[in-house]
Amino acid sequence: MSIKAAALGLGLLGSALTLLGAPPAAAQDWASSYTKHDYAKCPKAKPDEDGVSVRRCPGKAGIAVTWTAGDDASFVELGTKPVEEGLSDKAGFFEAGSTIEWRGPKAGKPQATILRYAIGQAIGKLDGSLLVVYRLGAEGASCIIGSVDGRGRDANAQARRLADGKAASFRCGQDQRSDR
Repeated sequence: MSIKAAALGLGLLGSALTLLGAPPAAAQDWASSYTKHDYAKCPKAKPDEDGVSVRRCPGKAGIAVTWTAGDDASFVELGTKPVEEGLSDKAGFFEAGSTIEWRGPKAGKPQATILRYAIGQAIGKLDGSLLVVYRLGAEGASCIIGSVDGRGRDANAQARRLADGKAASFRCGQDQRSDR
């Protein structure tokens, strides 16, 4: 078999794998790194207002982690220009976890994060879990690519596949989120 034929075969295989939902070859070289945050100890991003606290923590590669917390919910936004959007319609109440998984090329800047939220339908009864996958774009932009039910046996692997397969090409404000 010639090199050209082999390359064509690999190209067709790559296209087939992409259609089947496998991550692109470049994403297979992605790696995880982690940060743990005690959000309440991070500097205030602005004064507390109406029981809501906003704090900004340093993340990987200079990417800001902004934590907003009220009496019944907390959530995280990433970068300096996050898209304003709802977290999920799967829960009325949610609380951001303290560990952020950063995903990206092994030798490059993170392009996605995965954050586990405790979720529930009542204050004080957060009995579910949701892994939220964020896209980290250029110039401080970020948005939610999608989410995965965190109670599933392979939830972490599903969230990583979602991050690796969509982060590089996902267009915030234009592409449909993938909530599983």
